[in-house]
Amino acid sequence: MDSIRWLVEMAKKAGVQRLIINGSFVTDVFEPNDVDCAMLLSADFPVDPAAAASLSDGLPFVDLLMAEAQEFAILVEQLYATDRNSISKGVIEVVL
Repeated sequence: MDSIRWLVEMAKKAGVQRLIINGSFVTDVFEPNDVDCAMLLSADFPVDPAAAASLSDGLPFVDLLMAEAQEFAILVEQLYATDRNSISKGVIEVVL
């Protein structure tokens, strides 16, 4: 959970528009081992270059994809929308 807190703070500083969290973290798994995330970068990204660099360096247990609008839409609407058996599933959006 600490990595998610750090991620949200860095994303706000860097100028990320949207943050989507996916993977076992958003299921009923007792102890998820990773967090899959997608970030929609704003037009003025990076607002804070140091925060953007920290995001690029990565965080423990976070698999982070930073994308512009077209790639972000594919991640959220196709890749993250279903599980490996093509069954629809939910994601979490963090309001920044």
